[in-house]
Amino acid sequence: MATTVACTSTIDLQGVNYNYRRGDYWGAYEELQALQESYTKKQGPLLYALDAGMLAHYGQQYSESNLLLSAAERGIWENYSESITANIASYLVNDNTRAYQGEDFEDLYANIFKALNYLHLGEPESAMVELRRFTEKQQLLKQKYLNLNARLSNTSYGEVVEEYTSSQFSSSALGFYLQMVLARDIGEFDTAQYSKRALEESFKSQKMLYPFSIPSTVAEDLTPPAEREGRVNIVAFSGLSPYKEEVVERLPLSRTNYVKIALPRMVRRPTVIDSIEVVVSNVGAFKLELLEDMGTIAVDAFKMRENHIYNKTIIRALLKATGSEIIDYTTQYMYTEAQCQQEADTIAVIGTFLSFFSRIFSEASENADVRGSHYFPDKAWIGGVTLPYGSYDVRLLYRNRNGKIVYEDNLKGLTVTAKGLRLWESVCPL
Repeated sequence: MATTVACTSTIDLQGVNYNYRRGDYWGAYEELQALQESYTKKQGPLLYALDAGMLAHYGQQYSESNLLLSAAERGIWENYSESITANIASYLVNDNTRAYQGEDFEDLYANIFKALNYLHLGEPESAMVELRRFTEKQQLLKQKYLNLNARLSNTSYGEVVEEYTSSQFSSSALGFYLQMVLARDIGEFDTAQYSKRALEESFKSQKMLYPFSIPSTVAEDLTPPAEREGRVNIVAFSGLSPYKEEVVERLPLSRTNYVKIALPRMVRRPTVIDSIEVVVSNVGAFKLELLEDMGTIAVDAFKMRENHIYNKTIIRALLKATGSEIIDYTTQYMYTEAQCQQEADTIAVIGTFLSFFSRIFSEASENADVRGSHYFPDKAWIGGVTLPYGSYDVRLLYRNRNGKIVYEDNLKGLTVTAKGLRLWESVCPL
């Protein structure tokens, strides 16, 4: 068995990435808007909506971000809902012939950022709806892939379908944390308490995904503050989510025939951020703590889809290999039944020609679907501080392992009042 690895990209985002890396999110969004026609043509409207929606969020264009992420969410549902028979080309050629369906982490975390958009827009009820949708989607993940594999098992190649591989991911601490803070600030204390317990259970029941301690701020976030003080929470995002690369394997079927299998593999991106310090004007400093390794969850959630992709790829590869074998067998039979040597030679030439091009088609057409969004974050950090009512400037200092500041985000004119939401957000592109 030979194995090779390939990584492909079908859209040039150099200008977008340049602005993104320097923290110019509005500039990155404008660059992407200029590429909309070519981007949509090459990778489809769903991926454009995901990337543009995330950049719009980072650029504080919250209404525009919600429109884009809502369009992406609809696209994911519509593309997933299409029947297998309506996408027969994906069984005969490759998965790139089918409209991109979105990764599960993209579908899930789109609701998180829609909720944050609504929080920034001062619409807490809409934010709560998004967080509840986020929770519902998690509960439906396992059943989704059980259904997909059941469909594959009903094919003529059902005996090669592997058993469903489970994911560890079943509940998000980040989702419950945002729900807890939001419920607290709008006076839904029972919901806040429930969300806090659910957050703690996420850590207890998913130790592979949360191998670190629950952030200490969680224990204090529901404690009533003193008079004329408010509890403020900060959520910060760093890094970029994993990307997919192609892994190719060639499995021998006989001495003269083999099957090519091209599968996507989720790969983590390196990050330089090791700690985040928050400096609040005229108050002091404290560090944020890691709440959710979103990249780990993205890879873990992909395990369920990876199993389905593998089963589908094996079926497709066998169909292609069977076509080549049929050509070879038919050529051999017709050769032996030929009436003369000239006819036999002609059959041999035509059969060899058809067999050769059948194998060329099988080799060239078998490509993994490595499409994916580019701007979801890799990690979510949180912290909390109780502050007197007033206005504050906040600096977030992102440091590497050596303690060197590699990025700084400045939030100015943030207010703490008796009423209203008190969740502040920061983003680091590194």
